[in-house]
Amino acid sequence: MAKVKPMDVTLPIACGVDVHKRFIVAVVCDASDPLHPAYFKKRFSTFTNDLIRFDHWLLEHGCRHVCMESTGKYWIPRLLKKSRF
Repeated sequence: MAKVKPMDVTLPIACGVDVHKRFIVAVVCDASDPLHPAYFKKRFSTFTNDLIRFDHWLLEHGCRHVCMESTGKYWIPRLLKKSRF
């Protein structure tokens, strides 16, 4: 069996966010150990209080890098205006 080579890690902790009209789904990947990355998934509503909880959740995981995907304009007023980034 061939030896498995770990992927080069550019960002050890990052989050991917899928933005919908009424909710977001976020997954934090902690690849501090490239051979055994940990994934944490959570869903948040797009109301301000839940977006603040999302921000705190990112901080709890030590995540400072977020990549988001949205096919609509839902992200503009909801995420950017309340963000610490």
